[in-house]
Amino acid sequence: MAKHWAATALTWFARTVAVAALVSPVMSPASAAARTADVAPLKALSLTGLNLTAGSDPYTVPPSAEYERVGIAGALTGTDRTALPGSEDAGCAARASYLPLLQVRTWFCWNPGAQGDKQDLPHSPWVPQGLATSGEAQLDGTPIGSDHRALITSWAWLNSPDPDAPDYRTNSVILSVVDLDERRYRNVLPVWVDGRGMLRRVYGHGGGLAWYGPYLFMTSSSNWNGYSGPDSTRHTIRVFDTRKIYRKKDGSGGDYKYVIPEIRHYITPILFDYVSLDRRSSGGATLIAGTYKRSSGTSASLAGTKLVRYRFQPPPDGDYRLVTAPAQAWVSTVPADPADAISDVQGVQADGDRLYLNMSAGSHPGPDPGRRFATVNVSGAASTWTIDAHTRWAHRPEDLSLWYGTGELWGLTEGEEERVVFSVRIADIPSPA
Repeated sequence: MAKHWAATALTWFARTVAVAALVSPVMSPASAAARTADVAPLKALSLTGLNLTAGSDPYTVPPSAEYERVGIAGALTGTDRTALPGSEDAGCAARASYLPLLQVRTWFCWNPGAQGDKQDLPHSPWVPQGLATSGEAQLDGTPIGSDHRALITSWAWLNSPDPDAPDYRTNSVILSVVDLDERRYRNVLPVWVDGRGMLRRVYGHGGGLAWYGPYLFMTSSSNWNGYSGPDSTRHTIRVFDTRKIYRKKDGSGGDYKYVIPEIRHYITPILFDYVSLDRRSSGGATLIAGTYKRSSGTSASLAGTKLVRYRFQPPPDGDYRLVTAPAQAWVSTVPADPADAISDVQGVQADGDRLYLNMSAGSHPGPDPGRRFATVNVSGAASTWTIDAHTRWAHRPEDLSLWYGTGELWGLTEGEEERVVFSVRIADIPSPA
C-alpha cells in the first residue's frame, strides 16, 4: 500500500462527483480471451500459523456529557455536510483517463485539495486506501439505520517525514462517509476509549475496509510508534459498529467532532493490507484478507501474495465475531508468463470461487503494470484453475467492494492528482472461461 508523508493538520475537503456515463475508452471483454495459465496462478497455503487472536478490549462509549449517539443516519444527514459537485466539474472530467479502460457505470473525483501534489509528496494530504459500500453491507443496498446508499473510504496519513520526529512513520487514519444519493459527505474519526473515558485516535495504515450488516472491518498495521492503544504494536483487523457513531454535542472537536469507537479487534498473524466481504462463499459469508507483496524485478518476486478466508461464527454469536481459525488460504505462484502474475496486490474481492484482484505496478516487467487486474477461478482442483489477467483497470488502484444488488465492483485510485472512485459491472470485466 502507498506510503506518503504529510506534515500539516487535517484539512476538511470537498469532493467532486460525476455519476455519469463512460468518458474513458471502452474495450469489449470479448476482445481478450481468458488465458489458462501454464502454472496455476495460486496454490493452497497451509493454514498453520494463520489463526486470529481475539483482542480483549470491551466496547465503551464516549463521555455522555460531551457526545451524543447519532449512528450512521447522523453521519449521512445534516446541513453541515459538504456537497459533492457533479460531472460538470472540469477538474474531475480531466481525470477520466485514470478510470478503468472498460465500461464505467459510476464515478467521482476528490476535490483538488485532496488530490495530492506530485511535485510535493512529503507534504501531500491524506491518501485514499480502503473502500466499503452499503451494497456489500446489506443486499438492499442501504445501511442498517439509514435509507441512503453509502460509501466509506479510509485515508492514511504518515505524520512526519523526519526520522527524528516523535511521530515518524506513525499512520493516522480517517474515514469519509459518503451519501451517494445526496452527494454529500462528512469525516468520522475511528477511536478507542481508554479506561478514563478519554477518546484516543486509532493509528495504523487502515489499508482495507469491509462492511457486513452494521459492522465495519478495517485492516490496520502496527505503525503506532509507541502510542498507547489496544494491541497497538500488533497488526490487526479492527471492528466498528456503524450504529454507534457519536457527535460532539457542542459542535467542536476538530477531528473528534464525529467519532466511531472500536468495539473489537483481532490480532492477525501477518500484516493484511486489504479485506473484503464474500457473501457467496460456501457455508455462509466470510472475510477475505490479503497481503501486499511488492515485486522487485525478479521472477521469484512475482510470487508470495497470501490470501486468507475467515468465517463468521454461527448464531447466536454470528454478528461481527469471527472464527479465529482460517477456513481457506492461497499463495500466488511464479507464473510462466509474467502477464499472469499475482503480485503487488492492492485489493481483492471474492465472489464464491471467483477472485477479483487489482494490482499496482511495483517492478512488474510488463506494459502498463499500474493498471493490472486479474480474475481467478479457484473452483475444483488446482490444476483446473484459470486466470484472466489484463491491464485495462484503473491506474494505481486500491481497495475493492462488490455491490451485490447491482453486480457492480467498486474501486478507487490513490495516485497524486489522479484520484477517482468508480464502479464497473462484473459482467463487463473479462472472466476466465
